[in-house]
Amino acid sequence: MLTRSEDLRKYLTGFASSFGYVYTDTQDSVFFTDPRYAEAAKAALKQTSIAVEIAKDLDSVLRFVKTKKVKKLAVPFERLTLPEYDALCRARLKPVDSMPAFAAAMIVKTDGEIAAIRRACKIAEDGYVALLNELKEGMTENEVAALLEYHMRRCGAEDRSFETIAAFGKNTSVPHHHSGQDKLACGMPVLLDFGCKVDGYCSDITRTFLFGKKGAPDDFTEMYEAVYGAHMAAAEQIRGGITGAQADEIARGFLRKKELDKFFTHSLGHGIGINIHEKPVIGPSGKDVLRDGMVFSIEPGVYFEGLYGIRIEDTAALLGGKPVSFMKTDKRLTVL
Repeated sequence: MLTRSEDLRKYLTGFASSFGYVYTDTQDSVFFTDPRYAEAAKAALKQTSIAVEIAKDLDSVLRFVKTKKVKKLAVPFERLTLPEYDALCRARLKPVDSMPAFAAAMIVKTDGEIAAIRRACKIAEDGYVALLNELKEGMTENEVAALLEYHMRRCGAEDRSFETIAAFGKNTSVPHHHSGQDKLACGMPVLLDFGCKVDGYCSDITRTFLFGKKGAPDDFTEMYEAVYGAHMAAAEQIRGGITGAQADEIARGFLRKKELDKFFTHSLGHGIGINIHEKPVIGPSGKDVLRDGMVFSIEPGVYFEGLYGIRIEDTAALLGGKPVSFMKTDKRLTVL
């Protein structure tokens, strides 16, 4: 098996780098990288069975693979580039897809992986709590996003999980809004979607709140309670053995009874691990059967174009057949 993908290298070795290949078979595991990472990789992997070798390109890695006298080489097809495929063909190696094996292994987390995600969730929330004490009228979305990322770093994060979303007012109606120069004013809804990494593993959280009541949308509190109800219904009723689609329907059905399901425009959740989006799929098309050790988001939302949006998201693990949230901050409506 051979992989170049940064996330899969991290999964196999525990070592983060921007370049490298991991080769493994029944006898050997070798991390090939360039001189920039060689010293750090050898130090990080010295207590493992993974050898570290210098290689500046794929051709030099394939020369090693050919010494193993293999005819088939497992590679993740969805990450394979055309030049890499051509290199395999020139080396007379038949590629077979390793991605299903990766997906099957990564969908259920080990105790160590769950512990890392739990720490990432705590640090993200610690950063959020620190931010709330510093919000002021006139701050821009970009300033708030940057300040939140600073506090997560200050609290121990090694990186953000994804680009932090800070949305004010009508911008909250765009689920993946790009933070800009809009300024915070009294009565504005605020949506923050953020997360951080610890030991390479992600957290994901969304909180929506009001920056003062005066001037807030008239029906905001009612709509917030509907989303909160959908979130709690899913958090309390999801069980091991159901599919991702059935889990999604718990929240979607709750909103449907309030004639709000058409405003719920994305899936209830997604798997979380080394990548911010992994299996299982928790949505209308989700066929994965939920089982213990899976980590996923629970994030119902409603979005009213040009007005406002509301999303409430926790990261949770299925443990003992039930979701256990890693988040401690209050999901009830906060008014600053």
